Amino acid sequence: MGDWAATERQVIDAFFRFSPTHARYMGDHRFDGVVGDLSKTAIRARVSEIDRQLSTIGAVPRLDGGQSVDRRALIAQLEAARFELTELRLPFREPMFYAGPSELDVSFYLKRPYASLGDRLAALRRHLLGYGGFLEAARDNLEMVLPRPNLEIAIDAVAGQAEYLDGEVRAAAGGQAETLEAIDVANRQLRDFGDGLKARLATADDAFALGEDHFLRLLSLREFVQLDVPALERMVRADIERNRSAAEAAAEQIAPGAGMQAAVARLEDHHPTASSIIADVTAMLGRLRTFLVDRDVVSLPSNGHCLVQPTPTYAAYISAAMDSAGPLETVATDSYYWVTVPGTDWDAAKSEEWLRYMNYATLEGTSIHEAYPGHYVQGLFERHATSPTRQLFWTYTTGEGFAHYVEEMMLEVGYSTDPKQLLAQRLEALLRDCRFLVALGLHCRRMTMPDAIRLFESVGYMTELPATREATRGAWDPMYLNYTLGKLLILELRSEMQRRPGYTLKTFHDAFLGCGAMPIPLIRELLG
Repeated sequence: MGDWAATERQVIDAFFRFSPTHARYMGDHRFDGVVGDLSKTAIRARVSEIDRQLSTIGAVPRLDGGQSVDRRALIAQLEAARFELTELRLPFREPMFYAGPSELDVSFYLKRPYASLGDRLAALRRHLLGYGGFLEAARDNLEMVLPRPNLEIAIDAVAGQAEYLDGEVRAAAGGQAETLEAIDVANRQLRDFGDGLKARLATADDAFALGEDHFLRLLSLREFVQLDVPALERMVRADIERNRSAAEAAAEQIAPGAGMQAAVARLEDHHPTASSIIADVTAMLGRLRTFLVDRDVVSLPSNGHCLVQPTPTYAAYISAAMDSAGPLETVATDSYYWVTVPGTDWDAAKSEEWLRYMNYATLEGTSIHEAYPGHYVQGLFERHATSPTRQLFWTYTTGEGFAHYVEEMMLEVGYSTDPKQLLAQRLEALLRDCRFLVALGLHCRRMTMPDAIRLFESVGYMTELPATREATRGAWDPMYLNYTLGKLLILELRSEMQRRPGYTLKTFHDAFLGCGAMPIPLIRELLG
């Protein structure tokens, strides 16, 4: 093969061709209007392509140290993709392979003005015309017996996408008859697919577990973490004890002698209104950014802006999220921090319940995670990463691990001493600890779903509905242990770096983020 840059580009373009949505997330508009082919024939061709690339990628000569690390990361991406297609059989066993963040997503054409509206609507129409073939492949590929929790969340996701097409997409089309017709056809196809998934509930089972061997292999390929289940359990149980002790101490400060639930109630008493929440969060981001600069916590590369907006309807099931501009986006580089606001059709009781959940202490911690210095700042650094491999692949432990790590780090360096803020942070940490234990339990330890729900209730101090939601997520997102695992690996790496001459917190954060979205063990190598 030729030089490394050409090889790297060829491998990444192959990922983009198989999953044009991946390309669009990254801001590569060459793939606008293109829907990936997930037919059995295309899947077999993709596996063969991966095999050819794996057989030749190691032959590229004269790589420097950084390129050698990039090659290992890219080989792992290829091996993980092959593993998911052939061993985990995601196209055949996982309905969220089609209903999740997949080729059904058309939000790219509406949320950023990277081109004229006419050009974006033309791409939207081409995309919607591809729904039929995509959904036909999904029906053909998915086995008749599917895991029930995965199937139920896929049904909800398809319904949400149909509502989005009928609502915001239809509104964006204005009076364009051609676009409206494409929306109508796609929506009928989507709802028919949803009905087909519902019909499969009658034969659904609870066989969602990956099994220990597959679970650990996936963790090794995706995150370069090679630990056994007992070692992973020891890590998370130590973190649970640390977080529980700190949470109980904060609760005692807030509500002396009254217990955790009373402390949480007082925390929730201090919340925004439906009309103030967007402005309140915007002000939070200003305070956070100022603190980062004044305390020299991390550099802030300049690219675009972070704008606070109400969450779009198709994502309204989330409380808040960062929608960063892709690293390849050159025109519409603003990022959107979505915050879910009570709907105009909500009654007073539902609105109050939601706003109590979105209390100021929780919003502050969420804004640290999503924006400053979490995901938004990560995105700024990724735009400046030194190679496409470091820019264009998501690594769970690095992405969510860093965003979770900074929640606690910001309190360590003095952002707040309010016990309500401390309690909110520790409760979030316990939630992530529960995800860690439940992921291991469901996929490696034969834990039942009722036991997983009870764990979230007892260890995470959650009520039944959110505990059920969180436990169910573990069935189709087995790697959601990586929030806590990533945080713990980053703390371990930081401890190593602190022993080196010239260490500062800012130099550590800049160096870590400067490596892009690489697995943490490879970042350790890059930092020397």
